[in-house]
Amino acid sequence: MIPRETIDRIFTTARIEEVVGDFVNLKKRGVNYLGLCPFHNEKTPSFTVSPAKGIYKCFGCARGGNVVNFVMEHEQLDYVNALKYLAKKYKIEIVEEERTPEQQEQDNERESLMVVCSFAQKFFTEQLQTDTGKAIGLSYLEERGFSQKTIEDFQLGYSPESSKALMTAASQAGYKLKYLVNAGLVRNSDENAPPGSEPNPEKCFDRFIGRVIFPVHNVSGRVIAFGGRTLRKDKNVAKYVNSPETLLYHKSNVLYGLNLARKAITAEDICYLVEGYADVISLHQSGIENVVASSGTSLTIEQIRLIRRYTPNLTILYDGDAAGVKASERGFNLALKEGMNVKILTLPAEDDPDTFARKHSPEELKNYLQTKAVDFIVFKTRLLKEDAMNDPIKKAGLIKEIVSTIAVIPERITRSVYVKECSRLMDLEEDVLWSELRTIRQKTLNDFSDEGIRAKAAKPAMAQPVAYDVFSAEPQEKEVIRVLLKFGNEETTFVGEAEGDEPPPKFTMKIADFIIESLREDNFTLENSVCRKIFEEYCIVYDKGEPITEEYFLRHEDPEISGMITTLSAEPYHMSDWSRRSIGIKTERDHLTETVEKAVYQLKSRKIEKMIHDLQENLKHPSTDEELGLMIEHKRKLDTAKRMFKIKLGRVI
Repeated sequence: MIPRETIDRIFTTARIEEVVGDFVNLKKRGVNYLGLCPFHNEKTPSFTVSPAKGIYKCFGCARGGNVVNFVMEHEQLDYVNALKYLAKKYKIEIVEEERTPEQQEQDNERESLMVVCSFAQKFFTEQLQTDTGKAIGLSYLEERGFSQKTIEDFQLGYSPESSKALMTAASQAGYKLKYLVNAGLVRNSDENAPPGSEPNPEKCFDRFIGRVIFPVHNVSGRVIAFGGRTLRKDKNVAKYVNSPETLLYHKSNVLYGLNLARKAITAEDICYLVEGYADVISLHQSGIENVVASSGTSLTIEQIRLIRRYTPNLTILYDGDAAGVKASERGFNLALKEGMNVKILTLPAEDDPDTFARKHSPEELKNYLQTKAVDFIVFKTRLLKEDAMNDPIKKAGLIKEIVSTIAVIPERITRSVYVKECSRLMDLEEDVLWSELRTIRQKTLNDFSDEGIRAKAAKPAMAQPVAYDVFSAEPQEKEVIRVLLKFGNEETTFVGEAEGDEPPPKFTMKIADFIIESLREDNFTLENSVCRKIFEEYCIVYDKGEPITEEYFLRHEDPEISGMITTLSAEPYHMSDWSRRSIGIKTERDHLTETVEKAVYQLKSRKIEKMIHDLQENLKHPSTDEELGLMIEHKRKLDTAKRMFKIKLGRVI
């Protein structure tokens, strides 16, 4: 268990704009920050971070919470490990008993795989400093021109020639073999092993035998997979071996080097995309830190959206020919469809990004990247035009290809610019291109994305209406909880009912007392389960005489509770301070009594409406005359109460 004092210190120290800013490109908007939501695909920012409240809220997908909730959701961690993540980031010591190998087994599967991947990375890095590692692995890296700092930054390593070196070291450290297998670090040759069973050590061996190791990190810098390069000259041996798909690692969702590149991408407002590990490392060492690699996969929609969080500008370093461009076209089109500004930068025929970076000084490299990149559509037009210059049929096909690519661009102005440029390059009237463009957009706009295909296949014949209970008191319950948490510790003056000719009595009491007594006296049970949990816990803490605030629940370990409080406290707009211009604007605090009474009376009024509705349904089928009489009397009382609350609400509003 992490002590409460440590948890409070983590919440106090962690700055939510810094934590979220590690994963999302945030722009300051008034007192808050705005960015593209990392939890759903969007092109217009609706993800808001409030440093003053310590919360985030997306007004597009409705996700929200505190800084710990964000880490839990984004990194798929439980509450305790999210706290540890933040403690490590802010160098806060957590004093708790050391976890034994047996306790590590009790962690969830995902965290267990994270642990063994971290162990493996340290093992491979240490092996690089052994006599054999220096002679084979380190000498290779130094021949590639990688400095010691670069080797350390990318946590490069070496896997010994022994087929069970990692297995043995992990076993001695207390790690279970099944986690090594599930993390893709060890191969299990026993094809007949029952699913979930403990692997047989005799039939298991290391995956990366005798290879230089390139650890693959997630965005937050944790190791989730590995790539291994052989140093043998044998053509029958695969040059690279990569981790298989695991619970941690889905290669279509990962960009190599993004953990080190994200800040530079934001600062430079551009991302360079290459293909391999060495390409990233060489460019990074040469001062081009805003570079990532797709690691041999075609560019995927998930990878594009990862980049889109930090910048809309993407330049692809490309050393392919026309056939290669054609093979990669789908990924480029996806990037254009996501609103990215895509450019292509070609390298000399004898170079790839790695060799080119090593041949040139940082200044020459940076100048080349900034001056030689061209828009993808212009590049494609120029490249393919060479094959179609003297063949009308090929030229017509080329025009269709170019226009098909322009068609996926979402912004009309950008499409217009490209149509004009292609018209010039192809010596063709713009009207012809616009006509073809309109035809293609009508037919195939969604054909470039897997989502579009799936959406068409899954589209129902008729939309089903969403059921909604018009008598639900959920909105009123949420409002009472909001007022209770925001103003519960404050006092205000209430006016009682007048008796006879006497003036109505006035009394001052805490708002928490007023709300709790008002709900308890009528034995109301809140329908919404989260509201009910919040109210019940509030009452328990409050009855003990302990002060309780909105922050108490914002920091709650139950993500449903903290998420609810975030939703209730988040405001999509911030009211400016007009007092400096001598313009007074009334707020809830200026009418505190009315705010509290309105919340309570609206909840009670809705509850009574629900009770009257249910009673009217029962009146249609009474069992006996006596039961009918009781129900009629009950309805009369409810009608009286309804009129009373209508009067009270009219007076309050």
